[in-house]
Amino acid sequence: MYTSGVWIVKKGREDEFGRRWQEAVDRLVLEYPNVKFMLFRDRENPRRYVSLGEGWRNPEQFEAARSTPEYQDSMASVWRVLESGDMAALDLVAEVS
Repeated sequence: MYTSGVWIVKKGREDEFGRRWQEAVDRLVLEYPNVKFMLFRDRENPRRYVSLGEGWRNPEQFEAARSTPEYQDSMASVWRVLESGDMAALDLVAEVS
């Protein structure tokens, strides 16, 4: 299972968003070391970011992570520097290499 987020950061807060996102996932990695987290920045719109989480065992594991006070506190910190954001849980449909 994968997770994704699309984030629009408040103008001038891009570096701060990167730090806050990193801090949030650093905490998650301690509890879920098999999940790989990535953050991408849009080249054409530097205020737009896309995050990806890869390696969740199942939806229940992800929901357990989201329900912890630590996760909620970390995400509250991230949301303070956002104009908007959207998260999704995804299932792999096809893979080409």
